[in-house]
Amino acid sequence: MTDAQAPADTAAGRIAAALQAAVATDDRAAAWRVAELVAADWSARPLDAADADRYTDADLDAAATALGHPLPAALREALKLFGHRDDLTRSQDPLARPDELEIHEGALIFRNENQGVCWWGVLLEDLDQDDPPTYYCPDPADKAEQTWDRWTDRLSLAIIDTLMAETVIAEVEDLTDAGELGEYDPGDDPGLTALPKIQPEWAEAAWYVGDDVLVHGRPG
Repeated sequence: MTDAQAPADTAAGRIAAALQAAVATDDRAAAWRVAELVAADWSARPLDAADADRYTDADLDAAATALGHPLPAALREALKLFGHRDDLTRSQDPLARPDELEIHEGALIFRNENQGVCWWGVLLEDLDQDDPPTYYCPDPADKAEQTWDRWTDRLSLAIIDTLMAETVIAEVEDLTDAGELGEYDPGDDPGLTALPKIQPEWAEAAWYVGDDVLVHGRPG
């Protein structure tokens, strides 16, 4: 892995700069810029404001009414911008659609692990914030041991991490691939540059970018 920055006029350079801005600032627009770049440079097609199936304010208002709780601004913005794109958000551990949002164990769940062994959510007490912190909750055999662990400082970052992960794991011929790394460690690859970290240190997951590849590495 190299610490050198990727050229700014490449897909690698664009996403590295955008993600750095998203992590370093409280500007949600910077996070959504990452989403636009992932769609444009790393998926089958860019985001399109003309997509007829984009979610509307009415869809989100209906979801909030059904839940009996407000939806944070960051979640509303993300769902309106790219929540309709299954290829960007629902390849394995999906971002919830508006009508799939639910309250569980004192939190609004915005993402589920595909086999139901863990959830990502926003604590109910934080729903009045525009871009609240997020938490991760595993489903232990002993429910008395169930806890919410801090995931990201801002919901927008958790959603961007979701979008990036779901995009690279999507089954798009000649574009994406996923599998066991074996002995290969992307952190030791001189052709890759580490991207700013989004997930907590205990998650031991990291993003890397090369000339024409976006890599998500995690143990297990």
